[in-house]
Amino acid sequence: KPAFVLLRVSDDLSNLHASRRIFEILKAEDIDTSVIHHFQTDTAESDELALQMGMKIGSLLSDGAGDGVLVEQTGDSQPFSVDFVRRTSFSLLQGCRMRNTKTEFVSCPSCGRTLFDLQDTTAMIQESTGHLPGVTVAVMGCIVNGPGEMADADFGYVGTLPGKIDLYYGKEVVRKGIPEDSAVEELVELIKEYGMWKDKEEEESE
Repeated sequence: KPAFVLLRVSDDLSNLHASRRIFEILKAEDIDTSVIHHFQTDTAESDELALQMGMKIGSLLSDGAGDGVLVEQTGDSQPFSVDFVRRTSFSLLQGCRMRNTKTEFVSCPSCGRTLFDLQDTTAMIQESTGHLPGVTVAVMGCIVNGPGEMADADFGYVGTLPGKIDLYYGKEVVRKGIPEDSAVEELVELIKEYGMWKDKEEEESE
């Protein structure tokens, strides 16, 4: 059998329907080989690239139809850097639960009960802890829905009182009433305490 199949659908066909038909044929013929989606785009916009990949390839990968993606940028537009394409592709695979290459974040949508600036705080937490493959961190603005929404997270950062944060390990509160100004640093220390920390330099050099 072939080492892998590189799948590219003609532009005049529906990528989703044609790809699903190919996978039906492979299954019917009992052909068990890796399939890489060959994704072509002429966009020069980074957000548009991520959107296109999610719509055209992500839904297939999420259903188990495929093992990876090859991105080819066509046309005369300014090419994306190799590093950007690599990071965007890995983000797609992580979103499809196929490969963990960075921290997974869960956040509530924010509402009137939120007790801190959710957007800025999440950004700070991502900056400090975003390099930890296999770790899930939940950031919840209040105690009302937080524990339920972050049930599958390894660590939780939850607002409980104005200016105060509780930290969770799994579903258990392990540090309570931490001042907001030092809560991100306390979260990092908690991750280290449970043996799930890796320095950025070590992670990037691998």
